[in-house]
Amino acid sequence: MISETTTDIGNSLLANNAWNHLDLFDLISNSIKEPLSLEDSVTFHQARDLSIPIPLNNSIGVAPDLGEVPTRVCQAIPLAIWTIVRPASEQDIIPRKDIISIKKLQAEGRLKEIKTVLGWVINTRSLLIALPDHKIHIWTRDIDDMLVAGKSSYKLLETLLGRLNHVACTSMPMRHFMGRLYKALY
Repeated sequence: MISETTTDIGNSLLANNAWNHLDLFDLISNSIKEPLSLEDSVTFHQARDLSIPIPLNNSIGVAPDLGEVPTRVCQAIPLAIWTIVRPASEQDIIPRKDIISIKKLQAEGRLKEIKTVLGWVINTRSLLIALPDHKIHIWTRDIDDMLVAGKSSYKLLETLLGRLNHVACTSMPMRHFMGRLYKALY
């Protein structure tokens, strides 16, 4: 419940031009490393108009590298979290651990042009979403083994369907062709 509220607050901060991130910030977002950019020789892919409107309600920061935008993106979610969990008053004597892990924030909070999110490699410069190489290797090997054997156990077919469903999130028409596999499973 708290993650959705935190995301909403973070997105509201980013949309609010009155929020001055230099004056109002949390106590640890300054520990996030500088953004990691690709070399200038890597070209930007031309974006196309969206077919459908996508609301901005995610908890990953996606922003153009213009002016102060990256700094604001790095500060919005930590400030939202700090706002929710900070002591209600100075007389509040309940001991609390920091809700934000500095170690995890430093590892995953850094802005990058290529980042793995929820099992997908997102390349914002080339506008590609792909499976990580290790998943491609393992999943392809399992499919090849199944095809060579000409049969499959229930568990292996169930795993394959889960993986294909994961991939079908990027291409909805693919789900149409999975019907026979589901029929074989059941």
